[in-house]
Amino acid sequence: MSRSKDIQMARYLAGEMTMKEEIAFLDESEHSQAQLSELKNMEKNWKYFDQNPSRKDWDSGKAWNQLHEKLESEGLLDDQADRPVQSRFTPLLRIAASIALVLAIGIPSLYFGVIRDNTELSIKHHLAEEGVATVDLPDGSRVYLNKGSELSYSIAFKNQRAVELQGEAFFEVMSDPQNPFTVSSGEMVVTVLGTSFNVKQLDSPSDLEVYVKTGKVRVSLEKSEQYIQLEPEEFGLVESRKLSSSIQEDPNYISWKTKDFKFVNSALIEVLQELEESYHVDIHTEDLDLSEMRITTSYSGQSIDAILETIGTAFEMSVNHKENSYFLTK
Repeated sequence: MSRSKDIQMARYLAGEMTMKEEIAFLDESEHSQAQLSELKNMEKNWKYFDQNPSRKDWDSGKAWNQLHEKLESEGLLDDQADRPVQSRFTPLLRIAASIALVLAIGIPSLYFGVIRDNTELSIKHHLAEEGVATVDLPDGSRVYLNKGSELSYSIAFKNQRAVELQGEAFFEVMSDPQNPFTVSSGEMVVTVLGTSFNVKQLDSPSDLEVYVKTGKVRVSLEKSEQYIQLEPEEFGLVESRKLSSSIQEDPNYISWKTKDFKFVNSALIEVLQELEESYHVDIHTEDLDLSEMRITTSYSGQSIDAILETIGTAFEMSVNHKENSYFLTK
């Protein structure tokens, strides 16, 4: 296994990875039997440290010798005794060396606080393929995924409330002041305690929008000190690695989730586009001139069929549909 993989495993075991890095690492481990086996061996061969992890008379040299002897007795070291000690270390021992450095500075219990059970070496993925999908998380939080969006999180979620998002989702987060909830999307990290908010990736995955419905959220950039704090009805934008905020003035911004709409003297063509995006349908008006048509109305929780029927009646149009396609004609 390469040196870079050794370093990755050491950082994972030491709890130094970001949520995004951890998800990628665990996802890769699931598809690499060699990497998964080596990680499990690492856990097994460090269990003897758990006899008295809080001792203050920690002797790193003695512990290192004990570790070396134990790994050697179990055949986990190379048998090329004539090679220099450092070059004889297997990838497993190099990982152990990284952890030993942590233990040697006086916090030996840290390793045991972050070791994952073998059953937790897995990532859960939720993809909204057909339409809006609802995902209930282990802590009681609920996520509404817009069509085509994907949510990922470790099954060790109870220890770290962190998810990764691709696409758009509305979050209703259970309050837990001791365990903040974080959403990673592109280069942005949203941190909350308990609130409801919407996260949306734009055309570029690194450009995103955040809309806060209730509570407060902190929006920050990875590998940057930039951050902004948003309150109810505020809107945050990440564009070209710059953060900005404003007031959300679009009453239909999360209509894809609520199915509540409000239109005031709105161009009919824009209304139909809004309905297409919210209900994930195609609305065809090829033989109609909509340029002068405007409408003032509101809808709450109605089906797309019912809404289009009212529009058809108001503008003297016929409405027909086949599967997810609707046709408005004179």
